[in-house]
Formats: sequence, structure tokens, C-alpha cells
Amino acid sequence: MRSQFPGPPLPPSALAVHRDDGFIPPAKLADLDPGMLIRALRDGAVCHAGPVTDVSSKHGLLWIFDEQSRTRKIIETHEFTILARLKTDSTTEEPKEQQ
Repeated sequence: MRSQFPGPPLPPSALAVHRDDGFIPPAKLADLDPGMLIRALRDGAVCHAGPVTDVSSKHGLLWIFDEQSRTRKIIETHEFTILARLKTDSTTEEPKEQQ
């Protein structure tokens, strides 16, 4: 038998992201900088992951160096859920607060 969790169901847009994993959805595409690590997910599965090489927020495009294929990939952000690695405080390894 499946256990029930109290409270209302989460909205479909809610993502289960492990805080110690350090990946969160960016507020906007322009917040992504070259070198920032991202994951591109479809239906909850990671399809592409790697450092950002270029961003065109006007066109909703993102280029990364894909860690799996070792090639540069273009990501059409409307097709994926994008998660970006939080910048951490090197003394505590805790995620820095976004301003």
C-alpha cells in the first residue's frame, strides 16, 4: 500500500532538487555565465550536463560543452528544464544567497 503525504499535492512546476547537490533553476537565462555548470533535464532525467560556453537569452539558446559526448551542444531551453550549479562560499561550501 502506498503511503500518503499530508497537505496538498505539489504543483507540476515544483522540482525536487537536493540542496547539497547545488543545482537550482536560474531566475532567468541571462543569469547563466560561461563556465557555470548546468544540467538540462527532460521528464526529470538529465539529458545534457556541462559548463556553459555561450548564452543567447534573446533566442532562448544555451551552448555547453557536454560532459558525456565531449562535444559542444546547443540547448533550446524551451525543450528542457535547466538547472544551474549554485556558486558556493569556499570556506563553508554552503550555497551563496542569490541577490
